[in-house]
Amino acid sequence: MTTFVMDAKQKKKYIYDRKLHRDAKVLSEQEQLLNKVIIHNALTTKEVETLLKDHVKYYPPCSTEAHFWIKNKGEIHVVNPRGVTRKKRDIDLVKGLSKILGRKLELEVKHYKESSVEASRRFEEFAYELVKEIFDNIDHEKTIEHGQIFLILGPHKAYKFENVLFEKQNDYLNCKIINNNGHQVIYFDYIFADQAKNILEHVYSIVSSYYKNVDVNVFHYGKIGSIKEDVSVGDVCLPIAALDENKVINGDTRAYPIHNKLVFSKKSNDLFKQSVGNKVIHGITINTTSVLNQSFEVLRQIKNAGGDFLEMEWSVMASLDHGYHSNYPNLGKINYYFAGIVSDKPLDGKTLADTKYPAEKMRKIVKSYIKIITLFTS
Repeated sequence: MTTFVMDAKQKKKYIYDRKLHRDAKVLSEQEQLLNKVIIHNALTTKEVETLLKDHVKYYPPCSTEAHFWIKNKGEIHVVNPRGVTRKKRDIDLVKGLSKILGRKLELEVKHYKESSVEASRRFEEFAYELVKEIFDNIDHEKTIEHGQIFLILGPHKAYKFENVLFEKQNDYLNCKIINNNGHQVIYFDYIFADQAKNILEHVYSIVSSYYKNVDVNVFHYGKIGSIKEDVSVGDVCLPIAALDENKVINGDTRAYPIHNKLVFSKKSNDLFKQSVGNKVIHGITINTTSVLNQSFEVLRQIKNAGGDFLEMEWSVMASLDHGYHSNYPNLGKINYYFAGIVSDKPLDGKTLADTKYPAEKMRKIVKSYIKIITLFTS
């Protein structure tokens, strides 16, 4: 028998925060009248909005996706411009919402060009178009002079930069180019699962095409789960290797190494600890694809296999440097700097539905990244 980590109350809060309207009146309408959810896969908000009439547009409290409520039809239309894993999460949320409301909700996925293949391809095109626009706005002479590209990937709300050279508000992923002491830093917003792969692949490809022997430094931060005993919500953790949840379930417990410079470079490690404090935990991350459907049985299995943290990006990003010169022959080194803040401890019943972590820790991590970048460029 499968025992899910979230109890009924936690699941309701988690799902409502990501699918329903925050206004009590509209929320009550949805609870009573909702009968169908339509996911518009690989379409933009503008494209979906032009298709609909008599709708209420809203963003749920914990979602960046536009939602449209059509009361007279009992329909919620969800825009998914972000990726294939996001679509999977939305499907899981709708199935969970059916159970909470006590009636089967009809679920329809409308793919771009009515094809899941075309939809997946379009997500890659979204990433390419964004990365291409970024590099159209970069000073290439400075990049060649410095021999370095710096990327920061993590929620923009964590840190407000003043010296913004370029900014793009984008359905797929927001981005800025920052001037840091005369050097350009590409700053991507909160990145989700397969977005990390799509963005980095195009960054590597374009850097390899534009330049020769330019290094790419990838700084990522975000919230993570933890199944490690001696870790608390709010602690800062650094991965040194990765396991895959689905592989562990099927008996493959081989860990993929992550050469995290925050651990293995003394200078970077020292600067990082100066900013965030000395309590920094190292461990093995688990690449997972679902928070809502976490079970105690699976979490114990991956913990017994050596897993410590739960997230969706690190192993995806780290795996791209394996044999990368075959795909990107002119690329210099790829250097990774990964840090996460524990936002939940599911084995202890502390889930994303009801835990809060100190957001100030994210600000400290970004400040440490800026210090490290300044060290490299001074």
